[in-house]
Amino acid sequence: MGLVKSRREEAVDATRAALLDSAVRLFSEQGFAATSLDDVVGDARVTKGALYHHFKGGKIELFEAVFQEVDLRLAERTAAAVPDGAGPWELVRAGLDGYLEACADPVIRRIIFQEGPVALGWARWRELDGCSARELLGSAVQGLLDSGEIRPQPVALLTRLLFTTLGEAGMSVAEAADQDAARAEAKALILSLLDGLRAT
Repeated sequence: MGLVKSRREEAVDATRAALLDSAVRLFSEQGFAATSLDDVVGDARVTKGALYHHFKGGKIELFEAVFQEVDLRLAERTAAAVPDGAGPWELVRAGLDGYLEACADPVIRRIIFQEGPVALGWARWRELDGCSARELLGSAVQGLLDSGEIRPQPVALLTRLLFTTLGEAGMSVAEAADQDAARAEAKALILSLLDGLRAT
């Protein structure tokens, strides 16, 4: 009996994964408004009933799940750019490189920066944006403080300000015609802002 249940759960998980994979691709290629639920279930080869089983709120709930999935990918790529044993400043520089490079990815650019604010509305977009990355940023800030690399600051406020700055930098990279130049400019500016907080 337990084996049957396990297989059923695996099938349910596979259906949800197929829906998410299709939705990520279609929303990033066609946009939120131009993508219908029929498009998604057709591409995923499941029924609309299966979609509503997993995403009872329909299209907007499905997009929220897509947004959170892509946001997690952004955080994972940022974390993966940091070498093991990195010191506080190396962690910040490498993480910043990874984040800005990921922002140029067509899927991340379209879902996070272009479709997200429109589909979710500004308030909900701000609420969901960076949920996966805030903890990474907070840890990086805490590392700079604990090592004495920067002067004492209110951690929560500094993290919030830097998170907003990173979001704007990411959007500027995503929208830039010359993304290499935009990444270099954003990195230099953010590092110069942090340099201003260095302990003397």
